[in-house]
Amino acid sequence: MPDNSETPSVKFADLGVRVASALFLIIVAVLAFWKNIAFVTLFVGFGAALMLWEFRRLVLGQLSLKDPPLWIMIVSSVLAVEATGYLSLWWAAAPMAMGIVGLFLFDRANIRWMGPGLIYITLALCVLVDMRRAPDTGLLTVLWMILVVVAADVGGYFAGRLIGGPKLWPAVSPKKTWAGAIGGLVLALMVGMVFWLGGWGANLSVILPLSIVVAMASQAGDLLESALKRKFGRKDSSSLIPGHGGLLDRFDGLLGGLLMFGLIERLGLLAG
Repeated sequence: MPDNSETPSVKFADLGVRVASALFLIIVAVLAFWKNIAFVTLFVGFGAALMLWEFRRLVLGQLSLKDPPLWIMIVSSVLAVEATGYLSLWWAAAPMAMGIVGLFLFDRANIRWMGPGLIYITLALCVLVDMRRAPDTGLLTVLWMILVVVAADVGGYFAGRLIGGPKLWPAVSPKKTWAGAIGGLVLALMVGMVFWLGGWGANLSVILPLSIVVAMASQAGDLLESALKRKFGRKDSSSLIPGHGGLLDRFDGLLGGLLMFGLIERLGLLAG
């Protein structure tokens, strides 16, 4: 049964933020990824630097821009993104490995957080750049990814608010419900159907399950960041986007979806 304890104005109090975030995500993707790969790598590399700053700040609290481990993380991540854009995704491994070694040497006390954070954020963004490198389908694939992530978020938002019901993981994210999770998957499935009908080029038996799995990974990415913020007592990853938090707050689902797509692609499961 729906939760009627809240008025509609309270249930949908953050609707404007959600809509603005979704529009922002789509517009940025189209404008940025319309350009050539050189621009894309610079754009994504800048985003990687900001996300890593947010992540280190989220874990450690106050953070100086003179912090050497921060720059070890940023430089290795940007180099990995550039290597992906100009060579291939496999070449991203070397800069990331150098970053891990640098953290081991200069920030051993925090490496259990910084190492996984560096790999998680960097690898996801490298998959995004690698996705765009495809000359014929790159831009369309990026747009599909963005829309699936947005659908998972928007569908989850409305289904969760309108239907309510059992909580998905109350200890981490008290507002998320099972109904919301399912609603997000249904809307993501519809995005996959639209792209298939529009001639995206993938077999129906590929794009529909792929849309669902990527949407699930997107929801997992959202929950992961919520768990991190709860653990370290933070409301937002930063205030880079006024009224919306930071880049990690807006793109946490995208990072999860990208990693899942990259894994599936590397396993050779996209044939057809």
